[in-house]
Amino acid sequence: MVEGLLLVNKPPGVTSHDVVQVARRKLGVRRIGHTGTLDPMAQGLLVLLVGRATQHQRAFQAHEKTYEAVLRLGTQTDTGDALGQPVRTAAVPTLSRDRIAEILASLKGPLDQTPPAYSAVKVRGRPAYWWARRRQPVLIAARRVHVFDLTVLDCARETVTFRVHCSPGTYVRALAESIAERLGTVGHLTGLVRLRVGRFRLEEARPLAWIAQASAEAVAREVRPVTSALVAEPAVRAVSHGI
Repeated sequence: MVEGLLLVNKPPGVTSHDVVQVARRKLGVRRIGHTGTLDPMAQGLLVLLVGRATQHQRAFQAHEKTYEAVLRLGTQTDTGDALGQPVRTAAVPTLSRDRIAEILASLKGPLDQTPPAYSAVKVRGRPAYWWARRRQPVLIAARRVHVFDLTVLDCARETVTFRVHCSPGTYVRALAESIAERLGTVGHLTGLVRLRVGRFRLEEARPLAWIAQASAEAVAREVRPVTSALVAEPAVRAVSHGI
C-alpha cells in the first residue's frame, strides 16, 4: 500500500479536489487528501497525503505558507479574484514603490481577518460559498492570522506584485483587498502562486500533467515517507514565532 506525501504543482483552472481525484486514479488509493485548499484560479504547491498519512492531516494543515500574488487595483470583485464579478470601482491614486512598501509593512504581524464570502469556511454547517452563490448573506466571524513577511516585488500603474509568508488560515484574497484599501482604492487578485508549505518548496513538486501521464509506479516513487519530525515541525515553528 502506497502511503506518505506527494507534492503536486497545481495548474490554474482546476480545483484542489480535481488534483486529489487524479492522484486517486493513478495510485489506486482512495484515501488521499490535501493539506490546504488552493482556489481554482491559484496555482503552485499542493501537498497531498496518501493512505495512512491522512491521519496527520491536521498537523500538516498547521504549516506556514508562502505565496506570490498579483493585485490589480481599481476594481473589486465579489470573489476577491479575477474569476468573480465586479462589484465596485475606484480611482487609483499615484503610488510610489516606497509608499506601497510602507503599506505592506503596516500589515505585518497579527491580524484579525474576515474570510471572503466565497470561501470554504463553514457557516451554519455549510461552506460560506454555498450561501454566497444563493445570494444569502451570512455573518462570517473574523479570525486571528499572522503575516510574518510581506514584500513588494514589482509595481506598475495599477498592479502590485508581492510575496507573503503567513500563518495557516490566511486568505491572500482578503489580504490583497486590505492592501488596496490602505492604498486608497479597491482591488482584486489576478494571480496567486503558492511557493512553499512548511519546509516543502514548489521546485520539489511534480506538475499535475506529469502525474496524469506517468505510470503508477513512477508516481508511487514520488511519494515521500511521513516522519515524526515532519509532523512535529509546525508546532515548533509556531512557538518560535510566538503564535
